[in-house]
Amino acid sequence: MRDGAALHVRVLGRGQPVLMLPGLGMSANSWLPFILPHLARFRFYLVDFRGAGGSAGVAFKPGDVFQSHTEDVQDVIAHFGLRNFLLVGISLGCTTSLHLQREGGFADVKRYMHIDQSPCVGNREDWSHGLFGSRQQELFEKLREILSVIDRYPNCQRFADLPLAARIEASDTLSEVLALMAGAKVLLPLLRGVMRLPRSLLKYVPLPVARLDDMRAYLAAYSSGGHDYRSSLGRDAVPVTVITGVHSPLYAEAGQALVASAHPRSRVLRFERSGHVPLTDEPLRFARALSGFLREA
Repeated sequence: MRDGAALHVRVLGRGQPVLMLPGLGMSANSWLPFILPHLARFRFYLVDFRGAGGSAGVAFKPGDVFQSHTEDVQDVIAHFGLRNFLLVGISLGCTTSLHLQREGGFADVKRYMHIDQSPCVGNREDWSHGLFGSRQQELFEKLREILSVIDRYPNCQRFADLPLAARIEASDTLSEVLALMAGAKVLLPLLRGVMRLPRSLLKYVPLPVARLDDMRAYLAAYSSGGHDYRSSLGRDAVPVTVITGVHSPLYAEAGQALVASAHPRSRVLRFERSGHVPLTDEPLRFARALSGFLREA
């Protein structure tokens, strides 16, 4: 990367390049079951963002986390010399993709798959389809509460390093937010229990965001209510496949549909039994959708 850090990128297959960008805390390995049947015709570049997967130990750059991820993706594209490639993003990977598009980065993108993400994170007078929808202000306040707790301990590097009392104080709110992001309320008691484990055990639990500096960066980025990409949608004549989880607690269908309507030859696939992560909620249907997306290219 341009700051000298080394990012983990798994490269598999041969043929037309496909760049795949993960969600928050998601390992690139999550894509493997879906791409294995296509390795003979496509070369997949599976990125692990800083703080996750094989890049878990890579420190974030100062400033806006979405800008940081976008610069890393630009560096990956330049490093591998990607041209005429397909782009797939889910959640955070979509925000990064739209950030890339706003900065003119879709010039070499032939086709784009956008999985469950709003083109505008914060609600506005003219926009009510941002993160958490009508509950946005309530949950943004919860994010700020978590920030206020962890900011009391600037010398702690990981969530497991916090004193037990601080972890308990932050765990109820953090567990609710993580359960919403996973689209599974059943995880709430499990997450709360995990975060109360003794430090000696908790440090071995693969939390989506374990480093406190990374947690601060994401909480600040999302709770700021910024990142509006609506004005740059459709800037490139790139066909877009939008996959929406009908039961997604994070993003409304109406907001996601704008991504498709702004681009030519695009379509929306509604996953009727999915929340925010169709890969796990309807894996077989997602596998078919990805296959169709690749065939169309």
